[in-house]
Amino acid sequence: MDWSIINKSGDSIPILIDLKRIKTKNKVIDEIFNQLNPIDKDFDKELIFKFLELGSFTILFDGFDEIEYDERESVISDLKSFVSKTYKNTFILTSRPDSALSSFGDFQMFHIRPLREDESFNLIKKYDSLSGYGIASKLIDEIENKPSQIKEFLINPFLVSLLYKTYSYNKDIPSKKSTFYDEVYTSLYKHHDLSKDGFERNKKSGLDIHDFRIVLRQLAFDTAKAIKVEYNYSELVKFLKQANNKCIGIDFKEINYIEDLESNVPLYVKEGNSLKWAHKSIQDYFAAEFISSSKDKEEIIQLIFDSHKDNYLNILDFLYELEYEIFRTQIILKLITDFIEYCESSYLEFSDYKKTLLRERQAINYGVSFDIFKCESQVDFPEAENKFKKHVTDFNFSSITKTTHKENEATFRFFGTNFNQEIINILGKKSEPLFIELNRKPENQIDDSFISEVPLVLNEDSKNIANTKRNFKKTNDMVLSYRYRSRTASQLYLLDYNKCVKLKNKILKEIDDKKRDNLKGI
Repeated sequence: MDWSIINKSGDSIPILIDLKRIKTKNKVIDEIFNQLNPIDKDFDKELIFKFLELGSFTILFDGFDEIEYDERESVISDLKSFVSKTYKNTFILTSRPDSALSSFGDFQMFHIRPLREDESFNLIKKYDSLSGYGIASKLIDEIENKPSQIKEFLINPFLVSLLYKTYSYNKDIPSKKSTFYDEVYTSLYKHHDLSKDGFERNKKSGLDIHDFRIVLRQLAFDTAKAIKVEYNYSELVKFLKQANNKCIGIDFKEINYIEDLESNVPLYVKEGNSLKWAHKSIQDYFAAEFISSSKDKEEIIQLIFDSHKDNYLNILDFLYELEYEIFRTQIILKLITDFIEYCESSYLEFSDYKKTLLRERQAINYGVSFDIFKCESQVDFPEAENKFKKHVTDFNFSSITKTTHKENEATFRFFGTNFNQEIINILGKKSEPLFIELNRKPENQIDDSFISEVPLVLNEDSKNIANTKRNFKKTNDMVLSYRYRSRTASQLYLLDYNKCVKLKNKILKEIDDKKRDNLKGI
């Protein structure tokens, strides 16, 4: 399919639907009517219905992750109903990673490819040619000599622009993500304080760099809890009024602070009549800073972890750096304790199997669900999804893939994750010493000849075909291979039982030693 639909006439009518505009009282069809209506009169609704029936539209649903939390259930129901009734049209749904996307298993999943290093460098050179700073060569040389952490800042154009901005300010590249965002803030605040002739520009809010940041933290935390990145003017004023009341000893006018956010410390951008964080990661960083500065931080971090809400994952990523001791004693300890208990209570009937294969299977199963079945090729995604859901609970659908074979045969694979797996991915990227070092690479040719029309669900049932001695390693190899090829496969992190036991004992000793030291001499 050629996606250049705007430049082609006659094939399809493109419609962009901003999903944060969809509410219980403004459904998808209402928004389509609103967009197609001319200013002076109403469009013929019957004609629109006819076009929808014929499949004349390509409809882009934009910003699924920005749907208001209280409206989600209603909007998802409306979307699914609309798509099922107008299935002849083409639909595209955009979103940041979000567990609720599991509701749309019949959509095929694509991801924006991260920038390659050479593309990031070319972008830096373009910024440099526009700014005239002449720092591109030196910045690129330093990037090439920096640890692997810097690669995280080169994956999308916005982060590359921030990296260039901070480097132009202090000629240094941070090795930690939290340090990077700290320097972004300082750079944006300071750069907009001084003009080229050295004239100091006061902020409209009258707040210095410290007080401005305190308000920003409160704003970020309150809006993150509300799961909102974008706001109309009155909504933002309301959030800032709350911040004004909570930030004791700091006083400012909300309208002036908004002007600073948009122009003088440009952490917000304006889109139409709305204002939004320039990037959600900025909101996440300052929300994490708020938590780190709070006297209730231990309780807040625990509540966030226990909530299992995906929108907090990047905040937890920042908190790993900002509050490592708390993260270690409350999140890592809780996770590995749960994994150890799972290992010691599962697959007990398989004591005669090779221990390394059993531990590998337990690591493969923990935090994920991988299920597979064969069928006739005409089986569609909704039918497959329903078949999977009869066997799987408590997991977010990550992807459903279909491979069509010869002789009218197809294979469906379901991959799902729970919140623990997302935490495992964070820990893996931080190089925590917790993971299995696989001594073999995934097989290129996967032996799935034992798969049938009955969904193979990994469990401890000794009668499960995946658990026979003949198929146990085959199943491990098959799942490892598919997981490597899945969208999460930039790196595959499997918890190592022995390493988890070792780390658990070490953390518990650290807690006891600290408590004993605190009580000594009293």
